[in-house]
Amino acid sequence: MLKIVSARKGDVAQRKRLHEILIIAYALTEVEVWGENYVRITFEEYNELIEKDEILMALWNNEVVGGIHYYERRAGVYSFSLLCADFGKSGLGIGRALIDKVEADAKAHGAHLIELEILRPKGIEVPFKIRISDWYKRLGFVYTHSQNFAEIRPDKAVNLVNPSDFDYYQKLI
Repeated sequence: MLKIVSARKGDVAQRKRLHEILIIAYALTEVEVWGENYVRITFEEYNELIEKDEILMALWNNEVVGGIHYYERRAGVYSFSLLCADFGKSGLGIGRALIDKVEADAKAHGAHLIELEILRPKGIEVPFKIRISDWYKRLGFVYTHSQNFAEIRPDKAVNLVNPSDFDYYQKLI
């Protein structure tokens, strides 16, 4: 059975497993953006988000299988990032359940809109990026615009292996 809980309820081993799932997911799906051996976030940084109660953890029969970072971006608007699921557990609805919980929590806190970004390399067809974009659209997210990542985060853009854009999506809740 799939259960979504605050990662703050997790012990150190669960938190480390959740971080490991995240690192594997981003290393495999962002090669064209950041290159090989990419580490999206350190365990210490991730644990700070957990302590701020901004990380939800998906459990399948009490085994950690995924997570998501969510937060209030501005009054009435929430966002999420760092969505990850154990690739060995595909088809269980982990990502959808995590997003459903984010939407429910955001709505309970008075939000009316969820925003997100997908970082995509320019001019390169990346099957995973196409698949995730299509999946978000099926969940009701609408593409709004793209912006050059280097304009938004010049400090991080120096580490890109390919010029990239943020594709922005939003969903009324």
